[in-house]
Amino acid sequence: MKGARAHILASVALLSLNVWICWRLFTVEYTNQFSSIEGAFIGIARYCSRHWGDFSWWPLWHCGMPYQDTYVPLLHLVVAVVATVAKVSAARAYHGVTGAAYSLGAVALYLLAVRLGASRGAAVFSALLFSLFSPAALLMPAFARDIGGWWFARRLQVLTVYGEGPHVSAMTLATVALAALEYALVKRTRGPSGLAAVAIALVFLTNVPGTMGLALAVFCWIAAQEAGKLKAAWSIAAGASLLAYAIACLGVPPSSVHTMLGNAGRMHSGFSASLKHAPYLLPLVLAAVAGAGYLLQRTRVPLVVRFAALYFALTAGLSLTARSEVFELLPQVGRLHLEMELAACLLLGAGGWALYTLVPRRLRPLLLVLGAALLVQQVRHYRWSARADIRPADPAARSEYTTARWLDEHMPGGRVYAMGSTSFWLNAFTDTRQVIGCCDQNESMPVLVALPYLVNTAVSPYYSGLSKLYLEALGAQALVTNGPESTDEYKDIRHPERFEQVLPILHRERGDTIYAIPQRSSSLAHVIRSGEEVPRPGIAPLDQALIERYVAAIEDSSRTAADFQWLRGGAARIRATLRRDELVSVQVAWFPGWKAFVGESRKEIHADGLGFMVIRPECQGDCEIRLEWSGRPDLPFAALISSGGLVVLGLLFYRRDSRLFVRL
Repeated sequence: MKGARAHILASVALLSLNVWICWRLFTVEYTNQFSSIEGAFIGIARYCSRHWGDFSWWPLWHCGMPYQDTYVPLLHLVVAVVATVAKVSAARAYHGVTGAAYSLGAVALYLLAVRLGASRGAAVFSALLFSLFSPAALLMPAFARDIGGWWFARRLQVLTVYGEGPHVSAMTLATVALAALEYALVKRTRGPSGLAAVAIALVFLTNVPGTMGLALAVFCWIAAQEAGKLKAAWSIAAGASLLAYAIACLGVPPSSVHTMLGNAGRMHSGFSASLKHAPYLLPLVLAAVAGAGYLLQRTRVPLVVRFAALYFALTAGLSLTARSEVFELLPQVGRLHLEMELAACLLLGAGGWALYTLVPRRLRPLLLVLGAALLVQQVRHYRWSARADIRPADPAARSEYTTARWLDEHMPGGRVYAMGSTSFWLNAFTDTRQVIGCCDQNESMPVLVALPYLVNTAVSPYYSGLSKLYLEALGAQALVTNGPESTDEYKDIRHPERFEQVLPILHRERGDTIYAIPQRSSSLAHVIRSGEEVPRPGIAPLDQALIERYVAAIEDSSRTAADFQWLRGGAARIRATLRRDELVSVQVAWFPGWKAFVGESRKEIHADGLGFMVIRPECQGDCEIRLEWSGRPDLPFAALISSGGLVVLGLLFYRRDSRLFVRL
């Protein structure tokens, strides 16, 4: 009981320290970090909090997509729940939730250190280092320059300036998962194994780089075990991981994983290069870590040091060699410098405490006084960092906000093309649909890959006209550009004034110009004839002649107009006067799971070369077509797997004293 009380006191002290550093996150709504991607995450939570039960189809990005393809869902759903229950904005809820995850990171590290065998003093020292020191700044000069020096807060900067709330949250959960795995290895019973599976599942559902960091940490944890425990460690880790994915399967179904992996090569050229030129390097690195673990097992070095040394060596080697455009052994592995810091703090904490115990007792008070002085100084540095990085901002003074509000008032439900921080923050303020939006890892329409080059980069009059053509084909009603006076942080569209030659101006405010994309109507449904749709397979960039033919068909005023109306998130109604041989092109992204009905009769629906839906209604006269989104075909399977995983989990906790993955 005395030991438990000491752990509780240490945990409360560490939590209080970190809350004291980042307390502004619990009170702020919008910060001055509009270059941050957190606007997109706030946008996800905002939409969910306003459409409970009706967001399985996500209409805001990429001309529509399944909700599971937006981003792994846990953090955003937690933020949406907090916003709904507390009756606060999604922005305020997001900062509160991520502030809590940040503050609990040091507590989780303390508990992990204790679970891995560190003394209470070493665990506290490690957690204090994690709270008040950034080893990455010492090893990576670019990071030191970025945060203003060696003594400032990298992890807090990554959270606040760069918007890595999901990654920072996943790190906290991953640390808990490692502690749970070690607990399961010691107990060899069902309950701890179930706890480990839950913790791993939460990481799966929070962030992909965090999951990658956890996978590497689990590998190092296994490699650090004594020889007699290796088989058990592999068995427990494999069993817990399989059960974890089963639990998480509905949130991250196989179809979403397939889409994300399919985009990895295009998004991560450095990783693609490493696979092409040296596919053996990563296995060699892992083999070297396993070999080092074998050597460390034969020493008297404690488990916590063995694990920390292996994990630090692995994450440092991967992140220090990463050059995203040239070479990296895993996608975006440079982001794992935060995991490297965690390992470094464990290692330094254990080593520093061991040295402290060797100092004569009469000198220890002097070391404690010096340590306290350094701690106070670091608290001042970190609070200064927090004050600089978490400054309240009035969004009404930003062009991102005023543009979003104008679009919401004058083009409700319309689709627009926007880039930069305007795109990040658009859906934090409104439900305006975007041609592209956030998160390229789940892009499914090849044409959207080529579009930014046409609109953003190519500045000749020819390409400006071609941009207009493509935006018409994609159902965009407006183009948002950012001039020199705009507060947009990136201003991705070069020489935006060139569009004045081809597009009429709708609105100008705070340096942003909104251009209209002339169209026959704002409807997303159009009557076409067979052969006028862009044929499959589509390529990027697509054949200009095919796009011109398609746009000419949907803009032909002699054709019957089709009325398109959303009934709810995943259901729409189309009304048109048709001939039996005519088709209906719908400028909404096609995925398996869309169904079309005329009356009670189900009709053929397929994708064209753009990635949009084409319906063959086979209807004569006045026709009403009903579109329904039933989810991707693998969702029932994923739901079944998740249900089964939860049943297994319940059984594990029901019989906690029984052996599960390992029998001695």
